[in-house]
Amino acid sequence: MTVAEINAVAQAFHDGVANRDAAALASLYSDDGRFLPPNMEASEGRSAIQAAMQALLDMGARSLDVEPLDVREAGDLTIEYGRYTLGIEPEGAESVTDIGKYIVVHESQHDGSTKIILDIFNSNLPTAS
Repeated sequence: MTVAEINAVAQAFHDGVANRDAAALASLYSDDGRFLPPNMEASEGRSAIQAAMQALLDMGARSLDVEPLDVREAGDLTIEYGRYTLGIEPEGAESVTDIGKYIVVHESQHDGSTKIILDIFNSNLPTAS
């Protein structure tokens, strides 16, 4: 994948969260993709990923900025490491900004597109006591 393609995926994440569009977010993943968010069960498959994305949006996720820091090619895989800033506005509670890091693995598909097959992220912030 080119840097421009990686940046386009980052923009699609930003737009999907801003538009509260779980289907658009899930469309970035392969049919058998895995989404591994913190403090939630792993989601396997696009429909499970869409449900997890909807749960995150329902919990108040409102903005997401993704900054790819390192991108490496390995055959038909592209491994991306970066950092994120996630704005969360839970109903009836104060807004929170989460800052963390992620690893995403993209894979070339049979139709020539590239989709996410693995996505894991976690916060840099200390756990609440």
